[in-house]
Amino acid sequence: MILFLKFKQQGQILFLDQERHIDVDPKEKYFILLSPSLYWIKKVTLPLKYTHEVKKIAATLFEEILPEGNYNYYVVKQNDSFLIFAYQDSKILSLLSQKGIGLGQVRGISFAQFACENLDESIQINEKYVLSKEDGIALLLPSVWFQNSKSFDEVELQAPKQQIHLEQFSHIVDSKTLYKVVVLLLLFIALFTAEYIYFLQQKEQIQQKREALFSEYKLKPTLMQNRAILAKYKKEDTKARKLRTYINYFLKANYSKGERILSLEYNGSVLEVVFKNVKEEDLKRLLSRFYKAKIAIKTKTKADKLIVEVKI
Repeated sequence: MILFLKFKQQGQILFLDQERHIDVDPKEKYFILLSPSLYWIKKVTLPLKYTHEVKKIAATLFEEILPEGNYNYYVVKQNDSFLIFAYQDSKILSLLSQKGIGLGQVRGISFAQFACENLDESIQINEKYVLSKEDGIALLLPSVWFQNSKSFDEVELQAPKQQIHLEQFSHIVDSKTLYKVVVLLLLFIALFTAEYIYFLQQKEQIQQKREALFSEYKLKPTLMQNRAILAKYKKEDTKARKLRTYINYFLKANYSKGERILSLEYNGSVLEVVFKNVKEEDLKRLLSRFYKAKIAIKTKTKADKLIVEVKI
């Protein structure tokens, strides 16, 4: 026997239980009633007023009962008491898949407890168990305890207003952990965005400084052109340093009485120095620094003058 009844607005009511065989029409929509075997229930009286307050401590109330796993909790107030339900999304989702029920076929999910609030008789679930109420709680009990149990076809059930929403990934990570991960992710995004904006501002400032430098020093627009200019100035700087060094060598040479420099001339590539009263055999003494540094020099005489040339 197929365990569902027609319900115009929500679709067919289907009782979901691990040991119950059902035939599912892939084109049909269903309202799912969860068997008591798929959830735990407690009826408690607490000095609290609101259901959300009770939900915060629900895990503590069940901690000595529930097997290890990730659970969600649903709380409803009944007069001065609270009904607390504990269930595993992953287990329900897995069973829906096993029974061939796609999530797109599910119009709503609730607990059998709410559909049986006005139930006065037992309902046959399978050969072993019946659904019955004991002290106001819907339970699965051995069928041998009951006689003349009715089938679901003989019982008129309504889809409860109280419904739950399954979290498809709750079996991978619990809600609290997921919340923390989301918060950390949002903080990371905020920090990344702030850092990105900061770098954009820095980039703009660097660009402005670059443009100012290019304008002040009349630099060329391309890197290749500026490198060529830099190489030119480096070459000129090297030549200027050499020229200053060589002139310093000449000026600080060890001169004897009467020996002196008449002139220093530089034509862009050769430094020419003209000496007076200097004999060629005295050059080694005067130009000792050039010889030690192995700097090539040329000498020639003209009248009573000695001319020395150094290539820069």
